[in-house]
Amino acid sequence: MAAWRDFPAVALKVAALLALLAGCAPPPEAGPLGPVRLSGERVEAEGVALPLVHWPAEGAPRAVVLGLHGYGDYAASTFAQAGPAWAARGLELYAYDQRGFGHNADHGEWPGPGALIDDLAEVARAVAARHPGLPLFVLGHSMGGGVALAAAGEGRLPEASGLVLLAPAVWGGSTLPLPYRASAWIVEQLVPDKRWTGDGVVRIQPSDNIPMLQALAADPLVIHAPASRDFMGLVRLMDRAVAAAPTSPLPTLMVYGAHDEVVPEDPVRAAYAALPGEKRFAFMSDGWHMLLRDLDAATVHADVADWVLEQAGD
Repeated sequence: MAAWRDFPAVALKVAALLALLAGCAPPPEAGPLGPVRLSGERVEAEGVALPLVHWPAEGAPRAVVLGLHGYGDYAASTFAQAGPAWAARGLELYAYDQRGFGHNADHGEWPGPGALIDDLAEVARAVAARHPGLPLFVLGHSMGGGVALAAAGEGRLPEASGLVLLAPAVWGGSTLPLPYRASAWIVEQLVPDKRWTGDGVVRIQPSDNIPMLQALAADPLVIHAPASRDFMGLVRLMDRAVAAAPTSPLPTLMVYGAHDEVVPEDPVRAAYAALPGEKRFAFMSDGWHMLLRDLDAATVHADVADWVLEQAGD
């Protein structure tokens, strides 16, 4: 979030003071979906249908995984390589386009962290009901990791047997520098709909898989220019994830790449340290931020499957 460099020092100080005084009051969020059902290639609720992708396990399923994509991305893109790899290991994978992303009609409209967390709770319940007797694991990448951790720590995932957090969005709470927080808040207040292309700021490389990045750059379903409200919305989501970490009851695998230029390592390790229960930290020496699609993605696919099956007792 390098946009804060565009603001004069005085403006940043004023923004910081205003943010503290105002408590960063969030704008209205999308309403909850309510109970959902899985129907073909959709997660259906009253008046809403979220696109769903499903990779059935080869042979009898050994465990079920519910996947959450990151900001700007969508399910079929995030899990294109992981889905077949996990299916071959006996893992049944479901993943849906979160509201505001991918194939959804409200593409580009930030739904708010509460809506994202509520949606996950409802979809997890529906997926678990479809596979009674099989352990369910919730897996989130980047923003999806923040959603998953917040939901677990807030008691919203009673059906889940474990969490997998890949490069999770947990750069919140005391780990997020005040200038970043203040600049996100002030641009949300002044120009909430302005979209930031990143021109003129330091470029961030999310993966070493250049052909994949080039394909994403040409993909119209990927959000390439976040709006001001999206930045502050992500901050609020990360704050909730950080606050929820100490109360998460689920065994957790957290995976982080040594070359991640999106989420700093220190906040990720701090969130991991706050987890109270059974946990494992997997540090990928050849990993970047897009762990499931990096050049060394097969290592991550195998590590995740190994951990899930171990937790499933299979």
